[in-house]
Amino acid sequence: MESNIIPVPTRVTRSSGIAANFLCDTVAYMLGFDAKGKPERAKQAFRACAELHRRILGDVADPSAAAVLAFFSQEPQWGTARRLMGDKAWESAVTMNFVLQYDDGEHVVFIDDCIAVQEAWNAYYDREDADGDDALSCSLVSGEPVVPAKIHPKIKGVTGAQSSGASLISFNAPAFCSYGLEQNENASMSKREAYEYTTTLNTLLADRDRVQRIGDDTVVSWARCGEPAYADVFGGTVFNRWRINGQTEQSSGGLEETTVKAATKSLAQGRPYDFDGIHLAPDEEFHVLALSPNSARLSVRFYLTNTFGAFARNIERHYRDLEIRRPKYDTTTFMSTWRLLNQTIRPQSKNAKVSSEMAGSVMKAILNGTPYPTSLINAVEIRINAEHDVSPDKAAIIKAYYLRKTTNEQFKEVLQVDIKEDSDYVPYVLGRLFSVYEQIQRAAIPNINTTIKDKYFTSAAATPARIFPILGDLAAKHMRKTWQSKGYKVKLEKALGELTDKVGDRYPSRLSLEERGAFQLGYYHENQQRFNKTRNEDNDVQGADND
Repeated sequence: MESNIIPVPTRVTRSSGIAANFLCDTVAYMLGFDAKGKPERAKQAFRACAELHRRILGDVADPSAAAVLAFFSQEPQWGTARRLMGDKAWESAVTMNFVLQYDDGEHVVFIDDCIAVQEAWNAYYDREDADGDDALSCSLVSGEPVVPAKIHPKIKGVTGAQSSGASLISFNAPAFCSYGLEQNENASMSKREAYEYTTTLNTLLADRDRVQRIGDDTVVSWARCGEPAYADVFGGTVFNRWRINGQTEQSSGGLEETTVKAATKSLAQGRPYDFDGIHLAPDEEFHVLALSPNSARLSVRFYLTNTFGAFARNIERHYRDLEIRRPKYDTTTFMSTWRLLNQTIRPQSKNAKVSSEMAGSVMKAILNGTPYPTSLINAVEIRINAEHDVSPDKAAIIKAYYLRKTTNEQFKEVLQVDIKEDSDYVPYVLGRLFSVYEQIQRAAIPNINTTIKDKYFTSAAATPARIFPILGDLAAKHMRKTWQSKGYKVKLEKALGELTDKVGDRYPSRLSLEERGAFQLGYYHENQQRFNKTRNEDNDVQGADND
């Protein structure tokens, strides 16, 4: 059966006691039926609902309003409703909400579609029930004097928060209050303003195709014009997974990678883009909100507002910063945010979780075009030290992080997509030299399982003066072993001589965190320089590792 969403007047929050809703409520309130073994309470609920409708519609000169008053002037009509629906349908209906419709003989309409009824409800909802101006305070939204709502409706749909809903604004202890104000009087909004922001947010969160997750946070986005295509393209550029091990994964919105790239490029350059017949404008105001669960409340991780074109420029810069030479089997073009963050945790662990604070900070940096948080590089360094290796994704993060962070001009020169062979920056050269030492070892011992990388990589990046003399002695021994390819031996000897000449005979005693990043990037670049050679170029390499 196809279900339709019916707009109804705002609902009251019920925990205990009798509180009726207007035009839509449970079987007890609308029909006086006892579904919970409390017949007297059902009668009270029906009477309260009748009184509410008389109070709102008593002066409305409209046939539909008169019909509602006539309905509630009679005894509860659940018997008639049951007979019309049939016993089987009635049994399932008692757990649902009922709404009232009006039949004028020609058309059947919902009562709340009648203009006169809507006006009566708005007048009732906006009516100030204070006795004097003392109860008024300045609205944080409009700046006008209002009677502040003490309790705001709940927000639903935030992952990790209570399923019944959580409060975005809430004061539940005297320490949080001021000037003798109680509850949400401390964040002054009228009842209507509170209803409007919570309803809008709940509507956005209910659209699961456009709600994203980052860490423990729930992210919603929207354009001021209300066109959902903006959120679709935004979700495709930041969150969606495109290629993993050569296999294409479709996004939740079904966007193709080529579409996302074309849209992002066009909008980043200030040009509009036509997406599925929708004209996306770069100057459209766009909003991104991240909500974090916090027990019965919600925290705002970040709330960003900018033009859609500005967000597109920052996102395009983010992907450009992450560009790096990859192995031939790795066809990654967009490294999505979830994949980037997964480089900070142990991949084999089932319980490892990305830090929510770091995830939020990374997202802010991407969207604002600002430096990435220090927590990102610290977490990546921990994983590199544990794994004794620099994967393509981790190398991309190192490059992107220091592009925005370092002030060292020599370091900036090597923060490139591919190897910078003429660089004399010692930490970078040492990383390349370590890679050559490892190549020499693999060539001398073709079937070796554990190399110098597994034993010395972390310490070589931290204390070169202590480790590199040891590596030099090992390389000399490996060079004296029988080689299957003299041509490859000559190549390695040449590379070794060029790099050792750049370093000299005095190794740094220690490398800083930033210098270790240069070391790791140099090691990665040198490895890719070797691994990405074609077979025709590498025919003379017989004893080298062929990963």
